[in-house]
Amino acid sequence: MRHDHVSISRLFAILVPGGLLALLSSTVTGVALPHILADLGDDIASGQWITTAYLLAAGLAIPVASWAGTRFGLRSTWLTAMLLFALGALAGLFARDIWSLTAARALQGFGGGALEPLMVTTLAAATPPERMGRTMGAMAVVMEIGPLLGPTLGGAAVDVAGWRSIYVGFALASAVMLTAGAFVLRRGERHAAPLDGIGLAIVSMALIAGLWGLARAATPAGFDMPTLAALIFAGAAFLGFVQHSRRLGARSILNLETFARPGFTVGIAIMALLGATIFPLFFSLPQFYQGVCRLSPLAAGMLMIPYGVGTLATMPLMGHLSDRVATQRIVGSGAALSLLAFTALFLAGSTLSVAGLGVLSLVTGIGLGAIASPTVSAVYRVLPPALTASGSTILFIVLQLGGAFGVALLVLLIGHGAWTAAVGTWPFLLPIATALVIAIMSVRLPSTNAMMLTVQDARPS
Repeated sequence: MRHDHVSISRLFAILVPGGLLALLSSTVTGVALPHILADLGDDIASGQWITTAYLLAAGLAIPVASWAGTRFGLRSTWLTAMLLFALGALAGLFARDIWSLTAARALQGFGGGALEPLMVTTLAAATPPERMGRTMGAMAVVMEIGPLLGPTLGGAAVDVAGWRSIYVGFALASAVMLTAGAFVLRRGERHAAPLDGIGLAIVSMALIAGLWGLARAATPAGFDMPTLAALIFAGAAFLGFVQHSRRLGARSILNLETFARPGFTVGIAIMALLGATIFPLFFSLPQFYQGVCRLSPLAAGMLMIPYGVGTLATMPLMGHLSDRVATQRIVGSGAALSLLAFTALFLAGSTLSVAGLGVLSLVTGIGLGAIASPTVSAVYRVLPPALTASGSTILFIVLQLGGAFGVALLVLLIGHGAWTAAVGTWPFLLPIATALVIAIMSVRLPSTNAMMLTVQDARPS
């Protein structure tokens, strides 16, 4: 169902801040981990479960949110997800040991993991194809702020009031969002959608095993037998789900007919590659600046600002432009810029001045921003409303798996340690390869006019 501009703005004002809360929650705790371990008296091995539990629960929530949004409507599903997020924050506030905090983070992760796909699905379904780039570009800007602000806000909260203040903030913000959502969100359409319990179980096990295996691969354990067993199980489970879904068709928890839409598969593949590039950058670039370029922690952190500025400035502009200009040109240009920046870092990164590194950081942000929002807009333009929820589920699954794979591969290139001068610039071969492949694949994206005609033809008259 398409909405007018006013109703889209109302949805945006509620759903996007909710998604931003979920993103903040996924990154804000990392900086507080040493303080949490010191207070609760445990080691780093146990503490890693605080982050891993959130990641796994959020992955499990993705397919559940897709079905629940259809079965119970947006309002009921979103309010339930926000309530779970709030309860997780309250449980984290009163946690007395690592394992109670881990359980709280899992509850919070399940709620937060549902908020993001609900946000994207609803806004994509509400927006007409000719405005898709503007909506997705504006949403991408707000969502990009989460990973950038999370560590900063977390560090400030810990310094001022201790690590529990983080959960106080999430609980208060959740209460505000619950109240606003109860008044603003309308009771949407509900459809008789029987739960594909078998499909949900298979895809959930596959996703959890895959994420756990990739997360373990990024630790000193590396690709040991448990890691390989988890990844093999995940691959086999995904293959099993494909067979199951083919039998059920549209009744499956994940409708594989979505991949038949022209341009959808290539758009999803580009987003998976982008996830394998962006997520490692947040973790690795500050290490490169310090370990290889010999900069201070403050300078390393400051050099991430041009990247954020470039991304935040480019996403809405390129999203808006993609409503009128061929998506292939925009995405191809963004990939070329990214390829140029990563190649320069590979060839001369350790010898560049701070100003030179800042310029490359800016160019990287501009290039990746020019890939992201037009590609997401392209993905949703080719989907009729009946397949929007399935498309969102697929998008978030590949983003999570792509990001986890990218981090694991980068850690493997670095050597399960700090990125030091001995490692050099070789890890930049990973984003160079992904940027090159994205540039090649971008020519397969359908034109904006073709996408609109495809979707309009698929709508009932």
